[in-house]
Amino acid sequence: MPWDGVRPNLEDPPGFDPADKFKDPVLYFKHREALVVNKYLEVSEAKYIRQKLRECYKLEGVNHLTECREVSRDWELAKKYIKAIEGAGVYKANSGPKDQATWGPSASS
Repeated sequence: MPWDGVRPNLEDPPGFDPADKFKDPVLYFKHREALVVNKYLEVSEAKYIRQKLRECYKLEGVNHLTECREVSRDWELAKKYIKAIEGAGVYKANSGPKDQATWGPSASS
């Protein structure tokens, strides 16, 4: 039988109780693995969308504002990228008040 790749479980294992997560350690680690896989997929999707936008911007140069609009279906690709990185934990688009620098000129106020 040829190797068909890895097929990770994307859902919580049956019988897992989030209220008492340490009751069954095996189910807890399967739950954690599913969470990690889902986060990894979110990050991978954001990277793919960013790559497509970058290719369009590089190809079009200074005209990217008008030309990439057609490629990104009226900015849907850019909006989808921002939405994809919103909770994925990548890049500064996720930065909030706790991510601000505590040093430098802006912190002296």
